[in-house]
Amino acid sequence: CGLPRRSVPATGPPVAKRARSEEEEFNGARFKVLLRDPATAGKGLETFISTAKALPSAGIYDVVEGYIKISVECAEIFKLLDGEKKPESEMILIFQALEAILLRTASDLSHFSVVGTNIVKRLIHSYMRLVYAALYSENHSRVCLTLLSAMVAQGPDTARDVFSHFDFNNKFLPGLVKKRDKKGRPDVRMAYIQFALSFLIAGDTAVLIQVLELKDFIPDIFRSGIKEDKVSTVNLLLSTLKTKVWYTLETTLSRFLFSLLLETALQPFRIKYTAPEDVGTLLLQVCQSLHLVKHSILSLVSSVLKRALKNIEYCLNEETWQKSEIYSLSVMQEFVQLYREAISKLLPDMNNIVAVWQSLLKQGKENQDGQEEKNETAVSTVEETTETAEVAEQHGRQSSGVFEYTWKELSIWLEHLDNTKEDKKEAVIQFLERILLKLVTNPYPYTDKAADLVQEASMLQVNMFKQDSDNVSIPISHIDDVLDMVDILVEGSDGLDEEIGFALNEDTVTQTFPFSAVVPAALEARNKLLLQTENETGTHIVEYLVGVFTDLLHSQRDALALCLMFQLYDKDLQSLKVSKYPQLYQFNQYYNLWIPQQAQEIVVLTMCRYPMGNPLEPAVALDSVFSTLLKSAYARGSGTLLEDDIQTKLRDLACQLPSEQLLLGVKHVLLYLKSTVEMSVFSQLSKTEGPRLVDLFVDLLNSLLCRENQIEVDNRQKQEKHQTESDLFMDEESLIAEESLNDKTLEDMFMLVFKHPTLESWFLALEQRSLPQHSLSPITVKLLSAHVNSGVLQLLKTSAPMLQSMNHIHVLLKYFEAIIKSVLKELQAVGKGGSQVSPKRSHQLEALQELHAYMSAAQLKEITLTMLRLPEMSLTTQKSEKSPKKGKQLSLYGQILVQLLTDSYQRQPQQGELLLSTEHIKALGMLMSASASEDLEKVFLQALRSEPVFAHAVSVEVQVYCLNQGSETSLAIVSMLIKHCRTHLLQFELWCLSCSIEKCLRKNTERFLPLINVYLQCRDQYDFTRPSTVVSAVLPVLRRALWKELSGVFQDTEASHEMAVKLQVLSKLLPSSQSKGLRKLMDQLPAALEKAGNNESWAVADAISRVLENSEELHSWRRSLLSACMKGLVVMYNSSKDESKQDVERPVLLRLEELLVRLLFNVQVDPDDWYSLVKMGLKYRYRDEAFLKVLNAAIQLLYKEESSLSQRLVKLSKLHMMVTHHSLFLSAMLRSREEDEALVDILLTVVKLDPSVCESSHLAVLLGAYGATLSTVDQKILLLLQLYEKNNQSLINSRILLWGPAAVEHHKTCKSLGKSLWQQPSMEEILCLLDREKMMKTVLSFPQHRHLLPSEEVQESLYKDESVKDLGDFYDPCFLLQLFSELTRPECLVACQKFVEVNALGLTVAALSSYDSNMRAAAYFVLASFRSHLEGARFREQKQLLYLMDAVQNGIRQQNLRFTFSLSLYIARVAQQMLKPEEHMYTKINRFLLSHQYLDLRKVPGFFQLFYSFDFEHKIERDWVLRLLGEGLRDKHCYQLYDYQRIFHVILSFFNSPLCDEGSQSHILEVLQNAARVTKAAYELIQDHSLLTWILHILEKRFLENKLLNRIISLVHTLWLTNVGSKRESKKKPQENRKLLPIQLVNEFLYVLIALVKLIRTNLDQARLAQFFTTFSSVLGYRALVVKAFKEMSRFTVNDSVLSNKDILLLLHKWSIIEKDLQLQEDVQNLAQKYKIKELLKNIKEKSKSQASSHHRTQKRRKTEEDSMAADLSISELEKCREDLNAIFVHWEPIFPVLPTKRPEEPLKSSNLADEAVSLTCASAYIVTKWLVKSMVEHSLNMQNVSLTLQWLQNCILPHPVAVQEVLRDETLRNNIFKFYSRICEASSGAVGHLKELCLFSSIMLHLMDARGLTNSSCHELVKTLCQSAMTEEDVNKKAVSVFLTSVYIGDIWLGAQEPDMLITHVKLICSSTDDKLNDDDMETDKQGEESIVPLCRTLSSAALGH
Repeated sequence: CGLPRRSVPATGPPVAKRARSEEEEFNGARFKVLLRDPATAGKGLETFISTAKALPSAGIYDVVEGYIKISVECAEIFKLLDGEKKPESEMILIFQALEAILLRTASDLSHFSVVGTNIVKRLIHSYMRLVYAALYSENHSRVCLTLLSAMVAQGPDTARDVFSHFDFNNKFLPGLVKKRDKKGRPDVRMAYIQFALSFLIAGDTAVLIQVLELKDFIPDIFRSGIKEDKVSTVNLLLSTLKTKVWYTLETTLSRFLFSLLLETALQPFRIKYTAPEDVGTLLLQVCQSLHLVKHSILSLVSSVLKRALKNIEYCLNEETWQKSEIYSLSVMQEFVQLYREAISKLLPDMNNIVAVWQSLLKQGKENQDGQEEKNETAVSTVEETTETAEVAEQHGRQSSGVFEYTWKELSIWLEHLDNTKEDKKEAVIQFLERILLKLVTNPYPYTDKAADLVQEASMLQVNMFKQDSDNVSIPISHIDDVLDMVDILVEGSDGLDEEIGFALNEDTVTQTFPFSAVVPAALEARNKLLLQTENETGTHIVEYLVGVFTDLLHSQRDALALCLMFQLYDKDLQSLKVSKYPQLYQFNQYYNLWIPQQAQEIVVLTMCRYPMGNPLEPAVALDSVFSTLLKSAYARGSGTLLEDDIQTKLRDLACQLPSEQLLLGVKHVLLYLKSTVEMSVFSQLSKTEGPRLVDLFVDLLNSLLCRENQIEVDNRQKQEKHQTESDLFMDEESLIAEESLNDKTLEDMFMLVFKHPTLESWFLALEQRSLPQHSLSPITVKLLSAHVNSGVLQLLKTSAPMLQSMNHIHVLLKYFEAIIKSVLKELQAVGKGGSQVSPKRSHQLEALQELHAYMSAAQLKEITLTMLRLPEMSLTTQKSEKSPKKGKQLSLYGQILVQLLTDSYQRQPQQGELLLSTEHIKALGMLMSASASEDLEKVFLQALRSEPVFAHAVSVEVQVYCLNQGSETSLAIVSMLIKHCRTHLLQFELWCLSCSIEKCLRKNTERFLPLINVYLQCRDQYDFTRPSTVVSAVLPVLRRALWKELSGVFQDTEASHEMAVKLQVLSKLLPSSQSKGLRKLMDQLPAALEKAGNNESWAVADAISRVLENSEELHSWRRSLLSACMKGLVVMYNSSKDESKQDVERPVLLRLEELLVRLLFNVQVDPDDWYSLVKMGLKYRYRDEAFLKVLNAAIQLLYKEESSLSQRLVKLSKLHMMVTHHSLFLSAMLRSREEDEALVDILLTVVKLDPSVCESSHLAVLLGAYGATLSTVDQKILLLLQLYEKNNQSLINSRILLWGPAAVEHHKTCKSLGKSLWQQPSMEEILCLLDREKMMKTVLSFPQHRHLLPSEEVQESLYKDESVKDLGDFYDPCFLLQLFSELTRPECLVACQKFVEVNALGLTVAALSSYDSNMRAAAYFVLASFRSHLEGARFREQKQLLYLMDAVQNGIRQQNLRFTFSLSLYIARVAQQMLKPEEHMYTKINRFLLSHQYLDLRKVPGFFQLFYSFDFEHKIERDWVLRLLGEGLRDKHCYQLYDYQRIFHVILSFFNSPLCDEGSQSHILEVLQNAARVTKAAYELIQDHSLLTWILHILEKRFLENKLLNRIISLVHTLWLTNVGSKRESKKKPQENRKLLPIQLVNEFLYVLIALVKLIRTNLDQARLAQFFTTFSSVLGYRALVVKAFKEMSRFTVNDSVLSNKDILLLLHKWSIIEKDLQLQEDVQNLAQKYKIKELLKNIKEKSKSQASSHHRTQKRRKTEEDSMAADLSISELEKCREDLNAIFVHWEPIFPVLPTKRPEEPLKSSNLADEAVSLTCASAYIVTKWLVKSMVEHSLNMQNVSLTLQWLQNCILPHPVAVQEVLRDETLRNNIFKFYSRICEASSGAVGHLKELCLFSSIMLHLMDARGLTNSSCHELVKTLCQSAMTEEDVNKKAVSVFLTSVYIGDIWLGAQEPDMLITHVKLICSSTDDKLNDDDMETDKQGEESIVPLCRTLSSAALGH
């Protein structure tokens, strides 16, 4: 700057030494110095690059970080690129240096990312020509490519910039990828690959898509010989494609990779040293994306072509079609042509396939052989299942109706085909094709046959049970109906329900269609084949069909119909020899097991004699598969099946079955189980065999279910492991695991088992007395039932946890119903008999105990309540004689009751539903008292904790029992009772006053202390509810009983919970100030505080202070506490040297501050204590903000004036030294500025109190910590610097003009180089510290109210702006203007262009809009200085800037004129534009300026020219000026400027023009938003410009995007707040002085908000939603105020009710989605459908559509986006919205139309319409009431909303009986109303409390009780009178007592009691307590309290007794 540059002395150390010295000291500053000198620049770059390659390293100075700290824009490096052309070697050095910086800013120096971004932008915009020259040069392409990669790596933004500016079409670019280094060194190709992949790694989704869509950029890498690349290169490519592309893009990836992989993906297989796994997984992944799972591309194409060729050959076979009567050869030839065309369209481009194949064949002989082998293998490994599925699909099998409703059968046919050997497969396929073709051609004979057999089977079953044929147990009992159904089935199932008259459920389908028409067709074709020809084909076909039919038989629920079908067709094969087809004979013998004896027909196959015995009955092989072993054993009889080795093997095999066989296995076992139970098999077996057989089958079912569950668990674990590994491409095992996750096998198995009629009908059938049809003897039935029950129960126990985890517990509902029904029958029997219960547990009770956790609350509630009604003798039994304690205990029923209640209370709380009633809670209390069960006590305590309202229903006898019991649980029950019921509180007090209680308490102090603690907390809150004599008498009793134990608490050394309770109790039992006990306590406590320091001890100290409140000893007591506080902190700091116990230390620190303040004028501190505290605190808590804040406050209090005390304390200079010389001082100040504001506060305080501590050495640290921003800490540091200046430590004199890290770096440089070498930083270097974007932000939000000069008080000097989130984002103009004034002194060298470039000129101009005259004067001074320098400057834009400044200067007409902010911003923007001649606005603005000699400060310059421009670039001009208008409107002066030019008229008109695009609309709304913050503008825009009508027009005109809707909501919100702002204060003024907004204006706001309701979407911005609800509630509240004021002034108002039913329902619907309240959604939807509310139905439909569309997203996207529709508001915002919505609803007045009196001649229609209107209003009122009450119960109470809600209920619901009845009909709502009432009672704990609300609520409750008919009590009328008197009572105490007694009565009757038992109990207790003479020396009577409660109780007592 102004100082002359120092010359370097000629003399110095030797050259070698100097060189070594320089090398050692190479840092950022040194590098900067070297770059400035052209002679040393090259050497500096080389050293920088070599050093940077080793970084980051702990042992090396980080020169990169050091350099970019002091040169943010790297100006010295870029300066080397300017000027004439440089040699290539020098250019490459520069590029390598920039690359070194970029690599660091993209990695470990990411906090300097702005440096990297600036480098990229400068290279792109200014030096791309040089980059291209180096890129396509002979020798430097690699360096240039690595630089480009580093540029891209900075992040998504730079990747986008490089992509948009780089020329990918350059003809030389593809040549780079082919440049290899033969010696294997890093080459150009590798750099090209890195450059390409950098886009995929650093770019966002848009960049990825654009890069992948480039034609050759990435494909060239694969095409140019990837086989020759290193393994690492191939792995890099594949891993990047996997990790960075696949999960982001699926469709694009498939499109990009499919053709690429066909061309190139197999190339790596040719590389000898590369394993193909990565390529294979990648190939597999692409195939998956095309839905070709488990196939490679080539094998798939091959298999499709192979199968198509066979089809074509068959179709062109002349012999086949010569015999056909339907198809001719010419027809088939035409079909073949169409078939070929269809196939070719489905397949990929054949050219690609051939090209890949040929490229493989070009390889050498060695590779060729191996590859051909692999490719042949790939072609031959086609799965035949997929082939047959393709065939079936091409021939239209499934869609033809053949397998309609029996489609699962298709899988059996296909699986067996898949398992057929290859040499037999073709014959089977041809056989199947003939069958299926015949079926499609003419299905009716076969469907008829199937229907006939189903009917025959059903008739046979009926005859077996000797019933009429009318009761056949299948859904359709007539053959004609079945045939009709089959006709419909074949033609298609559309309209099936309408034709038949009911829906086909799964059971109906299973019974009506047990098998498909393919079965008779196959049997017919088999017979024809076997009888005509005798060749191998027949054997293959028989083998295949027997396998299919066996599995088909096993899959039947009822096998009779299918077996009759087999028998029917087997009759035609009597002539066949068994030896030819032994399988047929075996199968015939097997299926006959299911045909009744009377229906069996002899089917004899000719038998040959075998010399070695009959081979058709082989021995059972133990090593066979599960189904074969089970079938063989079953066929041989139960004896074989029950052999131990067979059973063991079956169980083992069941646990090893693969997943695909489990479903059939379950069906197989179920078939045998059904046959055993229902086909009279059970009756034929012995008593042991039958049950064992049932047990075996059930056990096998259990094993099969567990096996599938284990498979799914294993697969899920594999999938989770795969996800944690983040691997993109899965191996085959993981792929199978993922597929199985979507499999429904386990779900299907559960459905099969638990929906099976046998299990459903027999489970607990005997217990329910509802047995299914059977022919068994009673004894056999009982035996069978017992074993079925036992087996099914075992199944249920195994399956219930699995089903619950799958969310499918509903499958077991019928079983749960059976359990509930049978248990209830048992309980009813016990209840009627009243006998003692059998100790043996029944099946149903066992099931209940095991499964109750899975049953619904409603199911359990019925049993629970029934059990509670049982007589006591059923629930209890006498203890055994051996028991140590005599008495009763819980019986089995009692134990189950405890289990059920425990489970019920552990579940999620019911929505407003009370689990028990008053009657039941009373019964539970009595049972507890009778049984003395600890478990029951726990349940009882749980019940009270879950539903505290029931404390009112518990009798006082239960409390007495619990007190006598004395256990921890029972005393906790008492705590709950006295906490929630005043009667129990009174009872406890009377118990305390009874005889011998002191002795009891003294003996059991530990157990009773928690209870006494709760009592003492409640005691003072409800004193008006008990006689004062009683209340005051309890404390002396407790004190006498407990004092000795409590006063010794300080002798305990270790803190514990028990000790804390003791201290809490002690603090409430302190005696008077004169007592000896207190004196002794005061002597012990300070020492204890020094040791313990816990809060409870301080609670005792506070209590003593309250006792000494009016005593002279208080002052000395506080001094002793202050000393103890300091010593305690020192002890804590010494014992805990880290900050781990802050929760203990913080309260003590706050107490220290509080005590210092209380002793303000007479502080006496021990100097040693103070010094110890300061020393230890600074030593161990230097970073503790709480300590530092208290230390600062203490310094201010203790050193505030020259007193004797301050002289004795440690000197401030020493204290300052202790702070600043601390080892953590530098790190605290320099690295965590915001956190250490407290440290700066201490420095400020000390410097203000003692200026002598200021030293120049401190300045470097303060500047290093300073950020030049408006953050609080920076403002305080600036104040500190100003204090230093006042004390002759000037920055200017020191010439330290840097700040932040640059100041630290500069200080280091100065110290290392010495005064002879270091140089002053230039102005350009200083300006480089300013971030240009941050400067612009400061200009846009310039602090106009900031004062340049500070005031005396620190807090007054600090600038605050609540509208700004973080002031640290803006620079402080106070510092910068003073800095600029120093930099622009006449003698300084000023970098004028840089001054403009970094927005320094803009900020200076912005300061002209400041309201502080000093700030403006400083800005004018800087501008004048700058202009003088600008005249002499030499740079391209100098003249334009000079002309601009002249125009501005010429427009100023008075001294120190304040500019409007809009004009300041205009000048700042124009100044920036002058540096951008390439932009269109440069020409436009210069034209305007040249046409004006001065700027007219009364107008926005050039607005009309720019807005109405007709240039080609008119959009740019309009956007520029609209943006200026929006950003420039800050205050009323700006508004007046715009209004003067009629700008608002222009932009409002333009908004709705077709020419107004989205960007312009956004700018216009920004202008209006900023104007809305100005009071004058907000009012005039509505009045003069009809802004609200304009908004309404927008809302009604079109669909609004979220962005626009958000802005409109924000605009309405701001308009309202600004307009109503000044009016809020006038609300409390007298009526005549009030200023209210016009009612018309308020109504306009309301109309806009109602229109907005329709457009509210849950995915709007969270803050905007909150603003909407806040504005709506505020407008309605204000409107109510205005209407009230009008009525008071007797002025006329129209439309008192402004919200309609539809508006309210729409609001509720919107809220239900926001809060995700499914019940509310359902309620509103039902209402909308019932009353056909079109608009609401439309909203619901739109929501449903959007939800349905979301179900079709991919699984991964669904995880992240499934909740995106409903905006997840934060809890606090949601709570605020709920309160606002509450306020909205209570301003709705439901209008109930007056029903017309109907005359005979009037039509009925009008009456119906009126009825419907009443019903809709009534239903709406019910839903709103339900929501309001629920929100009051479940969320925090806002008493203002409570009051409004109660008034709404009083005024809008109670006057309408129909609405009241609708509300009271809902039990949940009734319970919630009472919970709400109880909460208000709890809130009214004090006499003053919320009595007004409680009075009103009590009145409402009594009204509702009248409506419910709860008026039979003897006290009802008296209580109503009492309540009414309370409404008008002025005496607060009497009012409180009246309301309390009313609330006790309401609590009794509302909960179901016939008489007010608790009220009567309370009255009796009070009367009896006042009748007894409670005289004691320590008693203090309160006559007023006694007069309030006692007379009222006596009156009530008389009424009760009189009745």
